Amino acid sequence: MLKYFILFASILFAQNTLIIDSKIIAEELERPLLVRFEPETNLMYIIQQTGEIFIKNGSNTILFLDWSKHITVKPMPDERGLLGMAFDPNFKNNGVFYLSYVDTENYSVISRFKVSSNKFKADISSEEKLFYFKQPFNNHNGGHIEFSPIDNYLYIAFGDGGKFGDPFNHAQNTENYFGKILRIDVSSDNNYSIPNDNPFYGSDNNKQEIWSYGLRNPWRFSFDAINGDMFIGDVGQDSWEEINYLEANQAGINFGWNLVEGNHCYSNPDCDQTIYTEPMLEYPSDAAYWKSIMGLREKNITGCSVTGGYIYRGKQIKSLYGLYIFSDFCSGKVWAFNQKSNEIIEITSSLLSSDQHMIASFGEDIYNELYIVDYLGAIYKIQKGK
Repeated sequence: MLKYFILFASILFAQNTLIIDSKIIAEELERPLLVRFEPETNLMYIIQQTGEIFIKNGSNTILFLDWSKHITVKPMPDERGLLGMAFDPNFKNNGVFYLSYVDTENYSVISRFKVSSNKFKADISSEEKLFYFKQPFNNHNGGHIEFSPIDNYLYIAFGDGGKFGDPFNHAQNTENYFGKILRIDVSSDNNYSIPNDNPFYGSDNNKQEIWSYGLRNPWRFSFDAINGDMFIGDVGQDSWEEINYLEANQAGINFGWNLVEGNHCYSNPDCDQTIYTEPMLEYPSDAAYWKSIMGLREKNITGCSVTGGYIYRGKQIKSLYGLYIFSDFCSGKVWAFNQKSNEIIEITSSLLSSDQHMIASFGEDIYNELYIVDYLGAIYKIQKGK
């Protein structure tokens, strides 16, 4: 069973010895959720929840794809829209990329696309839907997609379907996609296939795409660029935010939602916690979400909605190497976590000039340098401080 580290708001943890800074790469964006970097060229793609994808090419910003007519998204706190993008491992040769979005009929969709003859434009007509399913509500859609650097399979995260407390018990039910991490092989031109080492491979009763389950609302997961270990930020209900950890190729793990929240019983006060995998770390959800989205920043809070990040494997900041960087959407705080020592360092003030940020995700370029995506309209690059 994994050790877990409780992050209390009163511990403003270890003294900040990391000399780091950030610089603005893009601003005046509309609800940016994600940045991706094209293999080989390192061109930045900015994904907006409203359906647009822009390429940042030096000082120029180019509209790569406008998918706004094909999605559903309303003003905050709507969690639908264009939610994820990933480049095919063979993108240099095939020009293939994947999108995750919620369509106009409230279906979660995973689709394959190709770049047009103009490399700065997507071929809209090339869409091939891999699979889709109906969402019951407008939240907890998840939608993050990522290729593993180890097996080149596509991993997909979906939330429990929304509302309060997982009312349909989706996350523990392996006959659906809700509250799951999926894993599929998209290397052939024929839609996709199921890897034969998936935990439910060949099952007639369980969804064979499932890799792990028992998640509430996985908001951003990533792979360690060195060893392929997976880190999952899972947004809590009322009390606990958590980061979950999977070693590379660790299949069939149940993280426990909605029977546990973090490392605590939720729906059943007498639950047997030993049958679930504990989070790598957790911290109290002590902020009011509605105040956060209205810009009413509370004092002395830790947060209320975790944003999963990355293990830093870049070369520019030696003191950050091997640390897991993550954040909270409500508080705007950023932390660095050392798995070996269980030490957490808050690095918010080093990176950002104020606390008026809503960090929707982090990005990793082809050199393993990290970026911050501020939902309020800006992209920052984490860099060495002076």
